[in-house]
Amino acid sequence: MSEIAAVIYPVPHNLVDRFFVSENKSVFVRYLGRTSTIRLAPKSKVIFYASGKSKELIGEGVIDEIEFLTPDEVLSKYGNKVFLNEKELDKYVHLRPNRTSSKKMLTINFSKLRKYSHPIRTDKRITMAGQYLTKKEYSEVVNRASESVRG
Repeated sequence: MSEIAAVIYPVPHNLVDRFFVSENKSVFVRYLGRTSTIRLAPKSKVIFYASGKSKELIGEGVIDEIEFLTPDEVLSKYGNKVFLNEKELDKYVHLRPNRTSSKKMLTINFSKLRKYSHPIRTDKRITMAGQYLTKKEYSEVVNRASESVRG
């Protein structure tokens, strides 16, 4: 099995820019179906896919730390660095009827967040589970980002 270098996670198109503007948002949270399926580690990359109509890869961040925390723990530890505000986080927690605020969520703290000069259009739909990329596949994405700047 090839080594995983990155994962593409969908983020609502109206929220994805929070990682790249001066709001100082560097913490990403999401619920996973099963925590045993995560194949990321510090220094891996997360590529942000603007979900919705645009179907574009917007930018990326380098993982500093991965934790599984309850929403209260996330807010207590990271406060305003979380890309969702308290009201949005509460809405996300209660999006599914069987979820409670005691369920732990994947919490990723980033460094080196960077927005691509030009979004990378993709015809591939990225599901909520995300899409893992090998080193080779990640290199192809980076090359596409460079090509979109040149041409």
